[in-house]
Amino acid sequence: MYRAGMATILSQLVRDERLCVIEQLTAATPKTKDFAEQVKNLGLEQVLFVTSQLDENVYLSSRNLPNVLVLEAQQIDPYSLLRYKKVVVTKAAVAQLEEQWV
Repeated sequence: MYRAGMATILSQLVRDERLCVIEQLTAATPKTKDFAEQVKNLGLEQVLFVTSQLDENVYLSSRNLPNVLVLEAQQIDPYSLLRYKKVVVTKAAVAQLEEQWV
């Protein structure tokens, strides 16, 4: 039941154009200001980033941003997917999600 629910949520995100796929998510330095500017340049306000493996610089630079959450693919849950306006997934995380939920 949980697996079907997650697959449905992911499908709905695609239909609503709330799901984006990027090559990778990186941060050159662990600076919140730089990461916040990077998110703002992408035109994102409230966003969930899903990665295959959490980079330390990304984690350190994003943890103080109130409308940004960075999770590994195996950590996502229905609440997180529905809470944020935009979900940005790396290509490697897409493969993990397909394995897990589809």
